[in-house]
Amino acid sequence: MILRRIVEHMKQQQWTAVFIELAIVVLGVFIGMQVSNWNAERQAQDRRAKVTQALLTDLKDAANVQHDVIAIPIREGLSAWAAAFARGEQPPPFYLRVPGSDTAPDTWGMLQQEQLSELFDPITLFDLGFYYSELDGVGRKYIRYVTFVENTILPNLKADPSVFYTDDGKAIKPIYAASMDRLREFGLESEKFEQWADCLIYRIECVFYKIFNYPFEKWSINVSNKFDIAFN
Repeated sequence: MILRRIVEHMKQQQWTAVFIELAIVVLGVFIGMQVSNWNAERQAQDRRAKVTQALLTDLKDAANVQHDVIAIPIREGLSAWAAAFARGEQPPPFYLRVPGSDTAPDTWGMLQQEQLSELFDPITLFDLGFYYSELDGVGRKYIRYVTFVENTILPNLKADPSVFYTDDGKAIKPIYAASMDRLREFGLESEKFEQWADCLIYRIECVFYKIFNYPFEKWSINVSNKFDIAFN
């Protein structure tokens, strides 16, 4: 319809009308392209927000597990064992078995497919990759530890506790002492991973607040001294 009017105006040499009609066409095309671009950008931003939220959720869950499921039970369990041994008892070696699957899902591997370079600076990306790589390594060490527990400690729990001790009963056998030493190291590593995750959460929430106007008062962690945690 508009093109027909333009042709008619040109035949009648009504150049002002031709100009107005052309301007309407150009403006309509421009507005259509802008609306399309705005929709595409909004969809891309929604996707980036969902990716960031998924990463934050995973880091928060990991920090909670490191604290509540691993570090605290190990610290309390080893202390209780030491107290019982000091009283002259022969408690079985303390061990930890985390309920659930042996290995965590490959969250980082899945998130790497979501163009994270558009969201985070190279240093943050490197730190995230290093964190997940180290977490995976510790997970493999835990699997070796729990395999020892299931094959060596659990089968003897119903036997006389003396099976875990030297013949004179004054010391726990080296193999079980080493097992608890590894568990103690695992607990300390978990505390460091908890702090590491908190630091990454803080840095990512800074980006989230800057890009998506995420409310500052809804931040989930105490942000004080997080940079000290990151670099010490």
